[in-house]
Amino acid sequence: MSLAVPFTVVGSATLLSRVTGFVRDVLVAALLGTGGVAEAYVAAFLLPNLVRRMMSEGGLHAAMVPRLARLEQQGGDKAAREFAEDALALLSVLAILMVLAAEFFMEPLMRVLAHGLSEDPALFAQAVFFGRIAFPFVGFTLLLALYAALLNSVERYAIAALVPVMLNLLLIGVMVTLLVATDISQKRAGLFLVVTILLAGFVQLVLLGMALSRTGFRVLPRPGAFRRGFFSREARMALWLAVPGMAVAGSGHLHLLIAAQFASFRPHGLPTLYFADRLFQLPLGFAASAIGVVLLPRIARALQARDEAGLDAARAESFRFAVLLVLPSAAGLFLLADPIIAVLFQRGAFTAEDALATAANLRGLALALPAFVLAKILLPEFLAEERMRTPLLAIGLACGLNALAVWLIGPRQNALAPVLGVMIGAWSYAAILYGIARKRLRLGWRALRDLAAAMAATAGMAVALRFALPPIEPFLAAGNPLAIKALALASIILLGAGVHLLLARLFGILDFRLLRVERTG
Repeated sequence: MSLAVPFTVVGSATLLSRVTGFVRDVLVAALLGTGGVAEAYVAAFLLPNLVRRMMSEGGLHAAMVPRLARLEQQGGDKAAREFAEDALALLSVLAILMVLAAEFFMEPLMRVLAHGLSEDPALFAQAVFFGRIAFPFVGFTLLLALYAALLNSVERYAIAALVPVMLNLLLIGVMVTLLVATDISQKRAGLFLVVTILLAGFVQLVLLGMALSRTGFRVLPRPGAFRRGFFSREARMALWLAVPGMAVAGSGHLHLLIAAQFASFRPHGLPTLYFADRLFQLPLGFAASAIGVVLLPRIARALQARDEAGLDAARAESFRFAVLLVLPSAAGLFLLADPIIAVLFQRGAFTAEDALATAANLRGLALALPAFVLAKILLPEFLAEERMRTPLLAIGLACGLNALAVWLIGPRQNALAPVLGVMIGAWSYAAILYGIARKRLRLGWRALRDLAAAMAATAGMAVALRFALPPIEPFLAAGNPLAIKALALASIILLGAGVHLLLARLFGILDFRLLRVERTG
């Protein structure tokens, strides 16, 4: 089966999760705005969101899948399943210990995550309170990531990508109720949201566990497995590799965490960065999650079988998928940032000034989007061979450049300093990885042709948007009804997408035949 099929399945499921998450955040903006409660809410979920995103884009997946492929090749199904049971036992204990430690040390932890909030004692106390309620979600996330990695190892991709939709639907239901049916303070509304997220994490764990049990894997540690888990070398090594695996697979989110730290020093800095990031995550989630989750098992199996032709085909198809999606997404976000943010967020407690600041952040993040996805294409070469040191050193250097750039620009004086740091760090990371892996990639002339075709199609789309936007701008004016503004925004987005797809088809980079599912038997 072509990689285009699982890429599309995982990407579409992830996109659905991100779209419902985006609807959730539109409601958060209307309910909480960008004031103190919103800052406490965003700060409380900085670390849980970081862990969740790293895991969803292959953190634990990067450590588990290559080892499962090797054990299955060497010892068959039995060896692979015993390893999975050992990893489950060990990870369960580690998740409990991590949550307990975070609950005890939440105050110093919050100072590290959002130090700027400590300048307001009441706001900082609110963030610490929300953080203590929210952090057990991290424990659920770790087990969810293991379940997802096991499902992905047997190429059951869709359910793991769809389960996060449950979290978003629960939050949407709660917020619609709060906005429509009740008159509630922002502080109490924030508390309702934090508690709902915690409950949704448990529901996600149950749903994914049910799916995993149907594949033959255990969802609870076997009696007596804890002792074996602690002494199983394979389980210990896999989870030891998961720590750098999280940093490597979720490198983009480390850059955004650094940005959040600097943004916390400006009033409303955290929420405006957060809402820009949520929109930025729509294309990033589609491409990065699909590539990070689907490509690694193919690369790992090809390496084990010494299938050079399979390796080259997987690399080339991933590159084509990435440039076809990411270049127009980055251009569209950059060109349409102002109307998108104004239409989707500017209402209730979210002001016109907030919309302008959020749109400026979104344009900066859009320039970093191709670099994030390029890194995702390059990483499986290292992860499949469990060579964590090189990409880990690369992300350390890139994060250092990110922080240095923001410090030199001055986050207190320049509101865009945090996202400029993200852009510099992301492109530095991608450039370092490419420099190291360049000789092994063998993408060849076809990759250059695909890149040129994608750039030409994107340029054509940008020209179409540039000429189409002025006639539509009167319909996007703030005084118009939401339905008119939404229709106008949807029209220009669909126009851009249609032009890009047409040009991509004409230039030969888009081939719908790759989406056909091969029939066997």
